[in-house]
Amino acid sequence: MSFIWRFYQDQDRHWRWQRLTVDRSVIAESRAAHRQYDECVADAQGKGYIVEPAQPKLARKHYR
Repeated sequence: MSFIWRFYQDQDRHWRWQRLTVDRSVIAESRAAHRQYDECVADAQGKGYIVEPAQPKLARKHYR
């Protein structure tokens, strides 16, 4: 099953995460707020979030 991971800042500007179904239903969320984004991502990784490496940019073709 595919999940959508949402990372956001709450009203106190702390980071939180949610795991959503494809139809956007919340099925899990962080229990604690995190001051740093990296801490939030690490917490989500403990719940199954996988960090995907950035994709390289495609080279632009120059037409003459």
